[in-house]
Amino acid sequence: MAITNEEKSLLKKLASGELDGFVGDDLTTTGGSTVWKAIKNGVPVMFKQGPGGKFFNGKENEHFEGVMHTLQEWANDEQKLEFLRKFGWLMKDEAVKAYSAMFKPKK
Repeated sequence: MAITNEEKSLLKKLASGELDGFVGDDLTTTGGSTVWKAIKNGVPVMFKQGPGGKFFNGKENEHFEGVMHTLQEWANDEQKLEFLRKFGWLMKDEAVKAYSAMFKPKK
């Protein structure tokens, strides 16, 4: 598939770190895990962190964090464009929103 100039521009923005940060809101599953998407160093990634908890150690309650997992990583250019098509509407960049809107399903 040939990459258009618009897509090259978006990939360049992504690689420069201009689009780094959280994408959309986090989601809490019924099991208490938290799932979120973020762009880190130009690579979109989906994370999941299990629920934390606490236990009594004989003196006081100790709190612990849930285990964090990487669910999906969009590593190559085609995957990154797929991410921007699907989740670009959640981002603050107008060019990315416009690109994502072109792939929105018609009702």
